[in-house]
Amino acid sequence: MIKQKQAQDIVDDLKEINKQWIAIKKYLMKAFTKEPVTTEIEQQFLDTKSKTSKYLRVLAQKIDPHQFKYEPDKITGLLRQAISIVHLRGLPLADRKNLVVLWHEVFIRITQVLGAFEFIATGYQPMKKERKDTSIAALKKGASSGGKEEKEGSGKTIIIVVLVILIVGAVFIVLKGR
Repeated sequence: MIKQKQAQDIVDDLKEINKQWIAIKKYLMKAFTKEPVTTEIEQQFLDTKSKTSKYLRVLAQKIDPHQFKYEPDKITGLLRQAISIVHLRGLPLADRKNLVVLWHEVFIRITQVLGAFEFIATGYQPMKKERKDTSIAALKKGASSGGKEEKEGSGKTIIIVVLVILIVGAVFIVLKGR
């Protein structure tokens, strides 16, 4: 279980990766413009990619990727494809648009996970997902006992329905006689 203090630490890291991810979009959008790209802007882009990778590694040690899906593989993939702004400009328009769509998908996931950890940091503890036993023995056991319980439960339901119908009928007869 994640404790409140751990959750707050993760929230801080998620906020930082979110900030870096938003900066990545700013550079992605420069690939659609004609304005000149200086070496300073390219260096800032590379620094942002580096910081994003750093926080991605930090989060990989703190967050269970099966429980909280923040799409680290998609982040890494986008960072690998976006070598530089000049390189991005050289890509076909469809590829550039696909990178922006990928960026947006990841942004949504990061935001969702950030919200979940902010909620945990306030004291909420998520329930642990239980794994169902799917072995043949468990399925046979469930099938043999499940049928008996359903028959007993359905008999009780029929009795309750009949009683409700009788009561409604009696009330109707009494009201009609007045």
